[in-house]
Amino acid sequence: MTLKPTSLQSIMSKNSLVRLLLVLLLGLLAGCDDNRSTYSIATGGTAGLYYPYGGGMASIWSARLNNINVKAEVTGGSVINVIQVARKESEMGIAMADVVTSAYVGGGRFPEPLPLRVLFTAYPNIVHILSLAESEFDSVASLGGKRVALGAAGSGTAVAATNVLTSLGVDDIAPVYLNFAETTSALKDGTIDAGFVVGGLGIAAVTELSVTRNLKLIPLTTDELVKLHQDHPAYSRTDIPASTYNGVDSDVQALGIWSVVVVHEDMPNDVARSLTCTIYAHRESLLKISAVAKSMTVDNIRKLSAVPLHNGTLAYLEDTDMACESGL
Repeated sequence: MTLKPTSLQSIMSKNSLVRLLLVLLLGLLAGCDDNRSTYSIATGGTAGLYYPYGGGMASIWSARLNNINVKAEVTGGSVINVIQVARKESEMGIAMADVVTSAYVGGGRFPEPLPLRVLFTAYPNIVHILSLAESEFDSVASLGGKRVALGAAGSGTAVAATNVLTSLGVDDIAPVYLNFAETTSALKDGTIDAGFVVGGLGIAAVTELSVTRNLKLIPLTTDELVKLHQDHPAYSRTDIPASTYNGVDSDVQALGIWSVVVVHEDMPNDVARSLTCTIYAHRESLLKISAVAKSMTVDNIRKLSAVPLHNGTLAYLEDTDMACESGL
C-alpha cells in the first residue's frame, strides 16, 4: 500500500469531553495521597473506549487498593501499549488479542517476542467498516482504489484493518492513518471514502456519526469471516445488532476481536492477583461507563488462549473468595 498522508483537525465530541473530564477528575481525587505508589495503564485516544474504560479501572484500583494510585494514560493504542508494558513504562495496558498474540510470539511489527502475560480479558471489539449511505460501497472488495482510513498509526485498529484487507486480497487502496474522531470527521467532509473503527458496540465516534449523517456499515460475508479466522485465529464472527446505530435497521455481520489487559511477566504474583480480584469484585462500576463490561466475566477470562494468563491471575482463579488487597 502507498501511504498518502492526510492532515485533519481532530474533533472531540461533547460526550467524549465529558467522559474525559470525569476520568481526569477521578484521577486527581485518587492522587491525593503522596505515600502511594503510582501505576499507569496504557489505553488509547480520548475518542475511543480504551481511555474511559481504562480510566474506570484505574479509579477502581485507586479507590479499593491501599498502596497504589493508578492513572489512565492516553496513547496511540494496542501496539504502543504492549511495547510500553514490555519496557516497563506502563504497568498495565489494554490491547487487542491479535496484537498481543503477535507481540508474545514475535512476528509482524514485533521482531522479537515480548515478555507479556494476560491479566484478564476485557471485552469484545467489533470491527466497524464505515461509509455513508449514499456511497457505492457495499463490500470490502469494493474499496479497491479508494481512500480508506485504517486507524491511528500504531493502533490495534490499524493492525486489524491491514489484516482484513490483506487476507481478503484488497491491496490497492489509498491508506490514511486517522484516529476515530478524525475518521468520522473525514467521512463527513468527503476526504475519505471509508474507514475502520474498532471498538465495543455503541462506540461514541460511530454513534455520533450516525446521528449527523446517514451511516452505512459495510458487512463481511461468511466466507470472508472463515478466511479471516483461518489467517488469524484470534478473530471470530459477530454481529452488530440492528438499531445499535441510528439508521442501521438490520443486523450487520462483522468481525470480533477481544481486548485484554496485559502486564509484564515479571509483575509480582500477589500484585497481579490483587489487581485482577479487585476488578472482578467491582465490575459493576465499569458498567456505568459501557455495557461492554457485561462481557468481563470469569468465564471469559481465557478467551485469548495463545498467550498465558499471569500466575497471579491463576492464583485468583484458584480461590476467588480470598480478600483482594493482599500485595497492595
